[in-house]
Amino acid sequence: MNERWLSRAAWARPAAHRVVVAAAVAAVAACVTACGGAQEPPREQLFADPPEGSDAATSKGASSTALDRGVAYIKNERYEEAKQHLLQAIEHEPGSAEAHYYLGLAREKTNDRAGAEASYKKALASDPKLEAASLNLAALYLDEPPRPDEAIAVLTKAIEQTPDRAALHQNLGYAYGLKKDVANASKHYEAALKAEDTAATRFAYGAMLFEAKELDRAAAELKRALAATGDDVATIATIGRMLGPAKAYADCVAAFDRAIKLKPEAEFHVRRGTCRHELGDEPGARADYQAAIKVEPRFAAAHYYLGLSFLADRKPQSALAALTEAGKHGGDTEIGKRARAKVKELSARLK
Repeated sequence: MNERWLSRAAWARPAAHRVVVAAAVAAVAACVTACGGAQEPPREQLFADPPEGSDAATSKGASSTALDRGVAYIKNERYEEAKQHLLQAIEHEPGSAEAHYYLGLAREKTNDRAGAEASYKKALASDPKLEAASLNLAALYLDEPPRPDEAIAVLTKAIEQTPDRAALHQNLGYAYGLKKDVANASKHYEAALKAEDTAATRFAYGAMLFEAKELDRAAAELKRALAATGDDVATIATIGRMLGPAKAYADCVAAFDRAIKLKPEAEFHVRRGTCRHELGDEPGARADYQAAIKVEPRFAAAHYYLGLSFLADRKPQSALAALTEAGKHGGDTEIGKRARAKVKELSARLK
């Protein structure tokens, strides 16, 4: 691939990836490429407008020069200027797939989604093998509100051209997941992993299975994702939030061990505490709830679960004190309401 042939992944997290993460967070709602993961390159010095009469200006045709300038402006995040030059390139060469592609990218970065869609379609009409255009067009369809059928059509055609591309299969897996078609989604996630086994793909696959309530399979993929994830605390914590409901309690504890080491948030302690409770480690669970309160004294969930822990240990007075705090700090939240109901019930028993 030409060095300058940059997908939108070079400038920002691609849309499909953003959607996968959002879906994973929503799936654990108690309290995350075009695939790829390319990092934004260092900003380069702008060479979009060589002096008139220079070798750079005269050694290329008008279309090529305008295209070069448009790409240079995109690299420097000057998208309006980029669009002007790319439109000039298209005027000189209407069938330039590359110019239409980069115009789509510039339009997308200036929130012209309809224009971006039209440009990516024109790029593909000129060159059906242009993978970057397929990825970006499909990613538009997978942004909110999602249009999975259209994404599936685009990605299926792209895979016919390049059947072993992990990015295409991952986004196609995500699109099928939106339609609750677990079989086809799994087929494409597996194909993506065969082509390139990454933590991000394992995470997306596990999140899809979690959403589909296939908890054993979800836990297996999420454990693999956790093992391959570096020090991204948000991803580690999101995996932990799913491993608990998937009943992979030991792995949940391991995930929050790592998260707490990186960032000792009160929520992380409570999450680890609930998983320790499920493993029968009540002293460890209680220690986590108490640690959470030290980090955030007004965190209602920590007081609530501490109260339940004391109840399980037949310490009603301590439970009553903790639950009273949970009710006070929880306000009108579900935790607050549950805590006040428990206080009322426990107070009646203690009379």
